[in-house]
Amino acid sequence: MDGMIHPDAASDPFLAPLHRSFLFSCFASGAAALVVLPLHLALAGAPQVATLLALAWMLSQWPLALYLSQSGALSRAAGLSASLFAMFVAGVCAVTGGAQSFALAWLLVPPVEAALAASRRTALAVTGLCCALVLGLTFVPLPLSPASGLPGLATPLAALAAVLYVGLLSLRIAFDRALAQKVVRATEEKRLQISQSVADIYCELAPSGTLKVIGGPVKEVLGHLPAESDEDWLFPRLHVADRPLYLTCLSEARLNGVARTFEARLRVGANRPGEAGQADYRRMEVHLRPGRQSGSVSAQVADLLLTLRPVETIEPLAAAGAGMSALGSARADRISRDMLETAGVEASRALADILAHSERLDRLGRENSDPALRQAVEALRQSGERGLASLTAALDLVPAESTASQPDIAGVDVETCLNQCMDMVATAALRRGVSVQMASGQECPPVAADRKLLRQALCFLLADMVETSEAGAVLSVDVQSGAGSADFVFSTKNRQSSLCWSTEASATVLGLSRALLERMGGSLTVHTVLGQGESVIVTLPLKTQAQQGTGQSVKETTAERLARSA
Repeated sequence: MDGMIHPDAASDPFLAPLHRSFLFSCFASGAAALVVLPLHLALAGAPQVATLLALAWMLSQWPLALYLSQSGALSRAAGLSASLFAMFVAGVCAVTGGAQSFALAWLLVPPVEAALAASRRTALAVTGLCCALVLGLTFVPLPLSPASGLPGLATPLAALAAVLYVGLLSLRIAFDRALAQKVVRATEEKRLQISQSVADIYCELAPSGTLKVIGGPVKEVLGHLPAESDEDWLFPRLHVADRPLYLTCLSEARLNGVARTFEARLRVGANRPGEAGQADYRRMEVHLRPGRQSGSVSAQVADLLLTLRPVETIEPLAAAGAGMSALGSARADRISRDMLETAGVEASRALADILAHSERLDRLGRENSDPALRQAVEALRQSGERGLASLTAALDLVPAESTASQPDIAGVDVETCLNQCMDMVATAALRRGVSVQMASGQECPPVAADRKLLRQALCFLLADMVETSEAGAVLSVDVQSGAGSADFVFSTKNRQSSLCWSTEASATVLGLSRALLERMGGSLTVHTVLGQGESVIVTLPLKTQAQQGTGQSVKETTAERLARSA
């Protein structure tokens, strides 16, 4: 049967099953007629006129199958089949009582069968034919006398058969719709694959100004997905100095039908012009050309094809393996340098205080009973502890030489780590106008973690959230204790702009923090709440009894490391 499908439809994933089902129904109908006719002659004798009409209609399906196989016109073949069935039903009605015939209800079936043609003209034509046949059976005198000897159950049986036949047609229509949806989904997936594999963005610019994206890596190049509207979303994002050139080339392409290519600076990112945020422009090669090449159609009413091509090479997201890790490492190194500079300032101040108090101690002498001397010694000790804490935090931010080493799991006070990290990002937060605070009245349970890895992950997370927040934002940390683990929720609210914080620009640093947390049994997830934006949740396992005394030598180990480095 597949060999009889027309070549134009054999390779089509949507038309081939429709041709196959139509051919199968035609062959099955003709074969049934060849089986029924000999049995009827042998068992019941010569058939009546209605039976002969039914057998003739069943055998006539074979020429329809041959016509479809040679022409490939499925809609026309379905229309001919429905029209032939209507004529057959009218013939049966003519010989069995006309408008009073039991088969009159079958004239409702051909319009339903015409729906398989997927053509409104065919459906209307078959419906008009059935109406004309009903009127003819009602008002035109019958040349033949009604057939006699019909059983009393002929009418209900005919209605039941009509319902079953219409049900089969409905199943075929439902199958065709499901097949169409499947083909559309497959086509859309193929289009998305093609769009992700090309480097250019293809758009269609209508005469009304609507700019519709046809395909291309829009998210990777523009940083956002433009919404379809009645506006030209490209024009507001062009640099002010490049807008006259764009309008000139657009007018020439519309009026003269001339293809134009020029370079322009296009604003990228999710924030729109007029919103708060620093504008980021990217050089694009813009190509405008008429969408229709026919000379009979005016270029003024034709759609224009607009192509955007980045001048700089942009690494696609699909190749984010080595490239994204390198980008994340570079950004993490920059954050580490900023944190080390802040720690260096604090250490310098602490050392200056130590020198000042040392000079004071020399002037006062060595009498232990002097209160001023005791105050100087106490101040000297506090300054030394402050400098030691700053240098310890700075050393913890230095990446380890080997990432394959096993983490040193011990009991860690997360609140102390958070306060140290908040102090280190305080300068950057003050410079950007962002406040960092921890929810009061909440108890942070001790967790089992590597102190250095935990401080690195928290510092990277806080610094990046401060960097990607706008002026006036408030970064808060909440604690939620659970069974065997504790969740630390980092959320940001922008008071001035009322915009929700997004992790879109923090993917690389979040990935690095997630890797550090997973090494010591923790995790990092992003939670989205409608109307409140995104929050980062850090989950850490709670400390057990076996880990109570493992954190006693941490300060001594740090002091020894400082002594060795000195």
